Amino acid sequence: MIYLASSSPTRAKILKDYGVEFTQIPFSYDESIIAKADPLTYAYEIVNLKHKQFCAAHKELKNTLFADSCVVVNNEIYGKAQNEEEAYKMLKAQSQNEASVISAMMFDGDNFNLLNLSITTYKFSKFNEDDLSNYLKSGDYKGKAGAMMIEGFNKKYILSQKGNTSTAMGLNVEILKAYL
Repeated sequence: MIYLASSSPTRAKILKDYGVEFTQIPFSYDESIIAKADPLTYAYEIVNLKHKQFCAAHKELKNTLFADSCVVVNNEIYGKAQNEEEAYKMLKAQSQNEASVISAMMFDGDNFNLLNLSITTYKFSKFNEDDLSNYLKSGDYKGKAGAMMIEGFNKKYILSQKGNTSTAMGLNVEILKAYL
């Protein structure tokens, strides 16, 4: 049994779908102090910060999982969109382009600790404007790094993929399961 230190319904679904027994503990994090400087370290720095903030409040818990993701397009780091306008900008950058999802996870366990950084890269075809508009109006982009929903909106535009789909959804569960 592990603890998922996250409010993410997507990460909870990934764990459930892969048969990982867990209890989810929603926790609000302040990620604003981490600068978006280096795409390869940004998600790791956020996970490390989440670990510190959570452990300060829950010193007694072990076997705790932390995760974070960002989307990188043309070396620009995209976190969660704050509104439709920002989401539109992020999605337009992905359209007819290559986009990478960088997901970091940290498992703080009784018997072992795990730190992993995984990358999944997609090449997308051009997004249909009506489809894009409907997606934004649905609000499904909220809480998604880069406004990307690889299991939803973005799925039909995939031309190629390098890496695990679970990484693109926010948690490389295949690596986690290998250690559990």
